Amino acid sequence: MDHIALLPAAGSLLMAYYTYANSRRVNACLPGVFNCELFSFLVPRRVRLLMAVGAMVTLALMAALVLLNLYLYVMVLSIIGLVIGAYGLYLQVRKGAYCLYCLTTDAILVIMFILSILKLT
Repeated sequence: MDHIALLPAAGSLLMAYYTYANSRRVNACLPGVFNCELFSFLVPRRVRLLMAVGAMVTLALMAALVLLNLYLYVMVLSIIGLVIGAYGLYLQVRKGAYCLYCLTTDAILVIMFILSILKLT
């Protein structure tokens, strides 16, 4: 078993919790952390739920691909996720409203991209 698969699996569980918490209440973030209340105010709830489900499924798929030793596909998914995440990070910095879950997912994608390159070489 490849222990690298634990990282995207943990990220998928984190996003599953965020999806659950976001569906139950409007503000699923920790109060006072990174102006999270402002992020929840600016980004509509449906968009937050859609992005959380997409990240959850993508990270779970990445964990499965790592277990199957298909690192090229992991790298492609990481690049696509990082492009989306870069745009999201631009909007977060521009508005001064940050999402800790989004930043964690972006960090996991960067780590998985680097690890997939190292595994392919």
